[in-house]
Amino acid sequence: MGMSSVDILVASDYDRTLANEENNFVISPSVVQKVNEFSKKYKFIVVTGREKRFIDKLAIGLKPTAWILENGTLILYNNKEFVLCDDNWFEKDRKKIIEILNQLEIKYSLGRVIIYLDGFGTKLDAIREIEKYGKIEVNRNDAMILPKGVDKGVGVMKFKQLIGFKGKIVALGDSENDYALFRIADIKVAVANAIPQVKEMADIVTEKPNGLGVIEILDKILSGQLRKEVNID
Repeated sequence: MGMSSVDILVASDYDRTLANEENNFVISPSVVQKVNEFSKKYKFIVVTGREKRFIDKLAIGLKPTAWILENGTLILYNNKEFVLCDDNWFEKDRKKIIEILNQLEIKYSLGRVIIYLDGFGTKLDAIREIEKYGKIEVNRNDAMILPKGVDKGVGVMKFKQLIGFKGKIVALGDSENDYALFRIADIKVAVANAIPQVKEMADIVTEKPNGLGVIEILDKILSGQLRKEVNID
């Protein structure tokens, strides 16, 4: 069975993968056009640590199959929202973490599910205390606190289950919080600007950085060329 008959789901990170830092993470129209065209034939999901309110401003016109936001804790699909944590997180654990952050005077902001940290690196001794209640994920210079047992990979697997997807997952990423995405992927793709550790894990490293690297891979899938490069049957 060739790749043309294998169902494919592309799971792509957003910052420094779909959109580049030089453009303040505003996605370029050519990437929007390519992803929207691709999404008519295959499934394409954006998997990001970002909140919806920021994505709405940055990814104007982008229409993927689904959004997995806040590092895997929130799935937006078919105008429905799926939250990947239990009530205990909101009723108990998150409140306790907020208490600790306030005591330590660490700046933070709250997402729909997760907590975003600002300037956390100076108070590393607090990690042990917080890790009783949640999980800390570092992504380049940022950090976020999630419910235990949830990450980008978990979010993608939950979505796969939700839609009964049986095909292959192609993951695209650049940074530490994409390890979890790579863990569940059949084919791991690092964009040219990815950190060295992500490139080492990848099956393919794109020639071009950021969104141009994503376009490169989508074109290879659409043309059937990717099937020749990696065994996806």
